[in-house]
Amino acid sequence: MYIKNPVIVKHFILHSQNISIVLALIFSVKVTSQISSPPSFSLQETINTTGNNLAGSSGSISYSIGQVFYTDIVQSGKNVSQGAQHYNTDQTVWNGSTWDNGVPTIATDAFISGSYNVSDNIIASSLTVDNDAVAVIPSGFNVNINETIKISSGSFTLKNNSNLIQTSEGINLGSINVERESASLLRLDYTLWSSPVKNETFFLQAFSPATSTNRFYKYNTFTNFYNVISDPALTPFELAQGYLVRMPNDASQAVRSKYLGVFAGIPNNGTITTALVNNGDGERFNLVGNPYPSPINIAQFMADNSANITPTLYFWRKTNGSSSGAYCTWAGGVFVSNNEPEATDPGGIIQTGQGFFVEALGSATTLVFNNGQRIANNTNQFFKTKSTNRSTIWLNATSPAGAFAQMAVSYTTNATLGVDASDGKYFNDGAIALNSFLNDTDYAIQGRPMPFDFTDAVPLSFKTTNSGQYTIAIDHLDGLFSSLPEIILKDNDNGIETNLKLSSYNFIAAAGMTNTRFSLKYQKSLGLEIPNLDEKDVLVYLNQEKINVLSKLSTITNVKIYDLKGRLLAEKDKIDAKEISFDDLKFAEQVLIVKIRLDNDQLINKKVINQSSVNKN
Repeated sequence: MYIKNPVIVKHFILHSQNISIVLALIFSVKVTSQISSPPSFSLQETINTTGNNLAGSSGSISYSIGQVFYTDIVQSGKNVSQGAQHYNTDQTVWNGSTWDNGVPTIATDAFISGSYNVSDNIIASSLTVDNDAVAVIPSGFNVNINETIKISSGSFTLKNNSNLIQTSEGINLGSINVERESASLLRLDYTLWSSPVKNETFFLQAFSPATSTNRFYKYNTFTNFYNVISDPALTPFELAQGYLVRMPNDASQAVRSKYLGVFAGIPNNGTITTALVNNGDGERFNLVGNPYPSPINIAQFMADNSANITPTLYFWRKTNGSSSGAYCTWAGGVFVSNNEPEATDPGGIIQTGQGFFVEALGSATTLVFNNGQRIANNTNQFFKTKSTNRSTIWLNATSPAGAFAQMAVSYTTNATLGVDASDGKYFNDGAIALNSFLNDTDYAIQGRPMPFDFTDAVPLSFKTTNSGQYTIAIDHLDGLFSSLPEIILKDNDNGIETNLKLSSYNFIAAAGMTNTRFSLKYQKSLGLEIPNLDEKDVLVYLNQEKINVLSKLSTITNVKIYDLKGRLLAEKDKIDAKEISFDDLKFAEQVLIVKIRLDNDQLINKKVINQSSVNKN
């Protein structure tokens, strides 16, 4: 651009109804504007300007050339600085009841000049709030803009589960409010928060005023413990960082409630790079957070950071006083729960305001967020990722005292038998832990390759802080495992193989950790390390019109009685005893077949003649 008497010129889109000409001096401006895209053309025009005298030799000039709108800030006597140029588009103004030039589109500059609270999405090239307008985006709706948002005057609020999504790297101007609800929690429970706005004077204590001052924490990667923030009243949210914050003291300790957090500041936008602490093995876990006023796509975030972090995310879902682990784990599209009331699968997204953990990879020291990761997601519904050929088993370990741990083994076309992007390393603090064991490391989630191999065996590890009785059982499963007849847990200490599709496995464990006792298989061994019971150790007999079943050594789990035509006459399940009786059975005099299943999954068949005298086998 060329202007008489060299000046500094900066361009930005102008609201058409504010086209005014103000300049300190009276002179002519010759404008030559070259725009290469879209489409290529040049135009030259002389504009005679007159205006109000201002103090000094600087001012602003606002004008249009064809459909291009400019506001130029000028200073006399200095070099020309070419600013950004905009090929217009159209513009439309919300006047409090309607858009004066039609609903905005991605090629439209939108202006909100009157009160706005409309249950609809906004799509625009840019968005400006002015004229002291109060703009509210209701929950469940999105603002998608190509360029920037500017709050000239008035206010702009994103209600919980509404989103602001941008595609350009432009710099936003003016403060907005972003509302975000916590999960339903009790007074002593915590949330990992992260701010979607920039405001160096918006402090942690102001975000949650009723939280005790010693209940704001930041994670210490070197010690793997949380450190109390000494002065939350003077500590602002750092960009893309997570903070552990307790519920307000006025929250109920008996009835769960959601805390409505309100973030106030300039909405974050564009590429954001944050530092990772990486002090080697065991000291690489970093508490970070979603920096945008919109959710981000986990798959894209992981792809963009594949060289920076391991392929696992960890989410805080702990209830105060629980013996379960604090974290839920996500890896390769598989989610492992800690069984807490608010533990839900993120469904492929990281929500607005969400803090979470990553582990630095190798020697990496940075983490990258960008607009390509941002997505529209409302009311916390699942974000559907592309379909994957996957079959997964989730196993739970539990104790009578309420301890809980979960792990998953997932077979998918993208996985290998080594460590890869489908494996999620264990990172937790519960009283017990059940994991798969790979390369001398515990994995809460392990991916295995497809096609499925029925002879596959997965080593497991188990850890407990207290000696006692524990149970391993299937939580849920999908894919081919829904129809697979056997999912076998083998206890290598005693050789017992339990089909978990039929029953759980109870065992006694001493305090400590073992990575050799258990394995997961999909068919029984051809020869068990312990022989089947001699059938003489299981008795079936009639006594006083009762059919009695007695096992001398193993526990009975199920008994079925058939006639010779194969019709089921009676059944008792989940017996968990060595002796069981069938009372008052009015069978005709006949031969009955009794099938007894033991706790080691051994099946024994016996025959008994239903007659008045006592018969023993």
